[in-house]
Amino acid sequence: MTTFIREDWTLFRTLGTLSQKAGVAVPAIPQLVAKELADNALDVAGNVQVVMLEGKNGFCISDQGDGIPGDDNDIARLFSVARPLVSSKLLRLPMRGALGNGLRVVAGAVLATGGELIVSTCGRRLALYPQDDGTTRAQVVGDFGDIGTRVEIVFGDALPVDITALDWAESAMQLATGDSYKGKTSPFWYDTDAFFELFQAAGERPVRELIAEFDGCSGAKAGKIAATFLGRGCSSLTREESEALLESARTLAKPVKAVRLGIVGAAKDLPDAYAKVEGAVELKAARGSLNAVIPFVVEAWIDLGDNDGKIDIMIAVNKTPITAEVTARTEKAQLAIIGAGLKHYVAKIGRAKVARVIVNVITPYMPITSDGKAPDLRAMFTCIGEAIETATRRAKRGNRANAPRRHSQKDIVYNHLASAVNKTSQSGRYRFSQRQLFYSLRPYLIEATGQEPEYDTVARILTDYENDFGDIRGMYRDTRGTLYHPHTGEDIPLGTLEVERYSRPEWTFNKILYIEKEGFFGILKAERWPERHDCALLTSKGQATRAAKDLLDLLGETEEEITFYCVHDADAYGTLIYQALQDGTRTRPGRKVKIVNFGLDPVEGIEMGLQVERVASDKKRHPVGTYVDPRWAQWLQTHRIELNAMTTDLFLRWLDYKMEIHGSGKLIPPQGVAALELVSKVLDELRRQLSDRILADARINDQVSSAFGELYNNGLQGDLSNVLDRIDQDLSDDDTKSWRKSVVDMAGEVATSHLAGN
Repeated sequence: MTTFIREDWTLFRTLGTLSQKAGVAVPAIPQLVAKELADNALDVAGNVQVVMLEGKNGFCISDQGDGIPGDDNDIARLFSVARPLVSSKLLRLPMRGALGNGLRVVAGAVLATGGELIVSTCGRRLALYPQDDGTTRAQVVGDFGDIGTRVEIVFGDALPVDITALDWAESAMQLATGDSYKGKTSPFWYDTDAFFELFQAAGERPVRELIAEFDGCSGAKAGKIAATFLGRGCSSLTREESEALLESARTLAKPVKAVRLGIVGAAKDLPDAYAKVEGAVELKAARGSLNAVIPFVVEAWIDLGDNDGKIDIMIAVNKTPITAEVTARTEKAQLAIIGAGLKHYVAKIGRAKVARVIVNVITPYMPITSDGKAPDLRAMFTCIGEAIETATRRAKRGNRANAPRRHSQKDIVYNHLASAVNKTSQSGRYRFSQRQLFYSLRPYLIEATGQEPEYDTVARILTDYENDFGDIRGMYRDTRGTLYHPHTGEDIPLGTLEVERYSRPEWTFNKILYIEKEGFFGILKAERWPERHDCALLTSKGQATRAAKDLLDLLGETEEEITFYCVHDADAYGTLIYQALQDGTRTRPGRKVKIVNFGLDPVEGIEMGLQVERVASDKKRHPVGTYVDPRWAQWLQTHRIELNAMTTDLFLRWLDYKMEIHGSGKLIPPQGVAALELVSKVLDELRRQLSDRILADARINDQVSSAFGELYNNGLQGDLSNVLDRIDQDLSDDDTKSWRKSVVDMAGEVATSHLAGN
């Protein structure tokens, strides 16, 4: 039997096999081409436009980005079907696309149909001619005076195009709103296999250069991680070496929470009923010991209505629709989704008549099942169902409002929040405090209710909104409390802005003592208690604030587990402090934080002989933490014991006893971390000692004194007399400067000029 050999790229040059590589039927190829071009534009630019070409069998995609870099031949290579698979998307990020196949599909569609392709960018119009040998030829056919990039594609008669070819691209543009991920790829998003393949594809690029592109691994950390591989190219690493490198990177990085990945959110032209759910999936390595943990966000939008039993469904990944065929149906009060790896009843919707379902999954890595990028959503179907169920409930609540009704304060805040944020931020120009936003919302609340709103009530509503829809962009909360670092001696004010900038010092503490009374900080710091126990101190003056809870989430992102000890008065309010922290942790199963209740409990306060106070009688029952024994919960209605009832000596002994029972001892890092730290410190010490030796051998102090004497005699006196004039000039040019910065700049210029002249 005769055998035949053909290279993989040849499948792109005929319609039948191009369909196989694209993962769609032949008639849908124009729709896929428009989507691929729109996805590329949306990933790098804004203001993307998609229009049909008048009188031609094609369309045009344009953006206002920086243009396509490179010369004519570089651009021709991008649109060549025989080029190697070139993609930035081996770096896992929550971006559109997955394989880097898109431009090969575009070029293949032109080649297979005898069409036309013109790319206008960076000042010129290029006609591109894909060839049967897999290359593409470029010819300049004119000038291009606009910014960004414009791609015009015309298909041959074998592939007729109409306005529906723009549907997927327009859906991607519709979803291109909300927040996007601003960070780097994370070492936790790769298993052993994927990390090895990434480094193999990076060729001779230095190991340190690539590892610096990972979250938490830039700068000096990159040097630490790659210290064993100095001078090595990425592809030279063995599988075992790449796994060791990945493990080192994880010790210095911290996992990225799903909430940081971004969302589309409530948006124009999307159904009003919206919900989002965050989750993570672990992908096991086939050949190695390190698994990947992939965070994701599922968003769902629901429209209700009588659509003759038909359900219009769209699934998107990273804000662009998937091309795999997906259908939905209802049966026995459940919604089933078939396609993209799903064949499940995913959501209980009751009697709701669902007419339209939109689901968007944002994730740095989506398992795919074909060259056409068909996603495999099986690992996420539980969260998909939860988001659909929640959005359906909200849709049903909205449909119940047929008659006029009095809106709650929550309704009023939600309805006017966008306008209030726009006013407070001056259309996004400034950040603003929660209290400023309250005063922008206040007139709406007074007009609707006729009553003066309470700040605390509105603050709770704003927190509820953020729990449902994500952070209110630009808003921060004022400082209320302090975090103290052992060993570094830092006192960090606890507010939203401070938490945003916060970075946990590595391997410095593995415990935090949360205490509602900041007055005890001085006692504990004076006795070096935090240093003895490698325990940070935290207070937010009563109930944990949003900033304190955000800080907990940040601390829980790292590989370093941390235990959180809660200390409070033996009263009803104190039990709720612990309860709120514990409940917050239960709702975030990914948080690597344990909450331990130290008390004070009423029974131990009585046994210690502390003063018991009577609580003023109140007709209302004081709420008590659900963990409290009912007998003591009743006692707390009329009694309380304060922490301040303890003497300093008793308080310290009590805390030490609690740590003896619940503590984990001194913090000792893993062998790899300690070894890297030793390498770093040896390098620092060698640098210091060698620098001192070189400077001493060169008689540096004598050289400095001699140079200063020459400079003083040759013009420095004039600079000294003109220093105030220079300061005045600098401050008039830049009023954010300090006069000392002006003097430093002047000193650098004087010294540089003198040394250059010698």
